[in-house]
Amino acid sequence: MSGMQRADAVTYEIVDGRAILIDPKGAELLTLNAVGTLIWEALDGVRDAPALAEHLSQHVRNVDPGDAQNDIDGFLSELRQLGLVTG
Repeated sequence: MSGMQRADAVTYEIVDGRAILIDPKGAELLTLNAVGTLIWEALDGVRDAPALAEHLSQHVRNVDPGDAQNDIDGFLSELRQLGLVTG
């Protein structure tokens, strides 16, 4: 996956450090944890999963980018299936 970004039609708000997302159809409400929120905010259409893992390792202690990449791939895949990210 490369160049992942938030889908245009997604509505979201950051509340107490957590992103609350509403899918484009208005049918799904998803609350992300702090790490998911950090990744969500970094979705800029340029960063791919390895770059997101590196970004995460710079902001969260004891996170190895190599270890985080598989988790990020899975997370982005789920968001993509829900229509929340594109790329």
